[in-house]
Amino acid sequence: MALYKMRVLELKGTPRQRGRQHGEELREEIGRHLDLYRENIQQDTGLDAQVFFDRMYAETDFMPAIEKYAPDLLEEVRGIAEGSGRNFDETLARQLSDEDPWFRQIVKFGRAVPENCSCLGTSETGRSLIAQNMDSPLYYDGFQMLLRVHEPDSDVESLVFTVAGKLSLAGMNNQGVGICCNTVLQLDFNPRGLPEDFIVRKVLQQKNLEAVLAFMKSIPHASGQNYVIGDPKRVTDLECSAHKVVEIPPQPETQRVFHTNHPLQNDDTRSWNALMERGEREAPQMVAQMKARQTTFDRFVALKRDVEADLPLDVRRAAEILSDHTAPVCLHHLGKGNYTLGCLIMELDAQSPRLNIAGGPPCSTPFRTYTF
Repeated sequence: MALYKMRVLELKGTPRQRGRQHGEELREEIGRHLDLYRENIQQDTGLDAQVFFDRMYAETDFMPAIEKYAPDLLEEVRGIAEGSGRNFDETLARQLSDEDPWFRQIVKFGRAVPENCSCLGTSETGRSLIAQNMDSPLYYDGFQMLLRVHEPDSDVESLVFTVAGKLSLAGMNNQGVGICCNTVLQLDFNPRGLPEDFIVRKVLQQKNLEAVLAFMKSIPHASGQNYVIGDPKRVTDLECSAHKVVEIPPQPETQRVFHTNHPLQNDDTRSWNALMERGEREAPQMVAQMKARQTTFDRFVALKRDVEADLPLDVRRAAEILSDHTAPVCLHHLGKGNYTLGCLIMELDAQSPRLNIAGGPPCSTPFRTYTF
């Protein structure tokens, strides 16, 4: 898939019908993407993919939370599996954007921090804007797409950035509600919580930020995750973990937020702290190498410098900030590590919400604007 061309798939009907449509229309792409996913599991963990799935499902229990909080989306996943002709185990596993990574670390050596995504937002001018670089493993590349989802018996319509066969990565709806996500794997996880992909889609069913905050504080979170969320009135930031949801509102004088991949205020890090203490004792060189590879703190400094600059934070400025190469915030396809799969800039306007999206690094990929 060319970086400048974003495939758009419009989904209507019941959740099962939406899933089947997704699976049937993208059967070839889903098949190729899942084959790469299975190869990546084998290379990363040394386990056959089905062995990995079996172990993950035996040692976690996400299904009760999914059935309780997102039964409609579970039906949609079943429909994707049916329409694509792939088995349900791997189709469901592909929805576990942030749960699969921490379980891989359990399989390999405990836990470790992947570098994923940089987010920002503002409501300073009375018009809210949130934005992010969606960074991902290289095997995601080429499967970028946009879902236009119509909720049954509702006037809510969503634009969801994702890859073939997945419910979501991030997005916004026609009510001006938007959500950006970035991993914070230092935060404790919950093997019985609601996975992040399901959370994103449930947020996009809400009509305002108050409803989003009520939902986010009512559910068990499966993974340590930061969410920059907003509606036409305001934006805010949530650091979510197994035991806490901590809101970090914008600074009053700037009304701007930004985040990378380390916790700022949520201290629910007991298992990570224990792992680091053990690592310092048993494998100090490995810990040192891991810390040396981290870019989250450098990216945070770059975002702080640029987001807090005395310049209007509009769509053009957000694209410039997310194109930074000094940290780097903008990641290129170098054959290893993560890659900026897409850049999303969401204008959360009450009358005409707009999604500006580049299907690759924003420094060199043209943006297209999608409306409702």
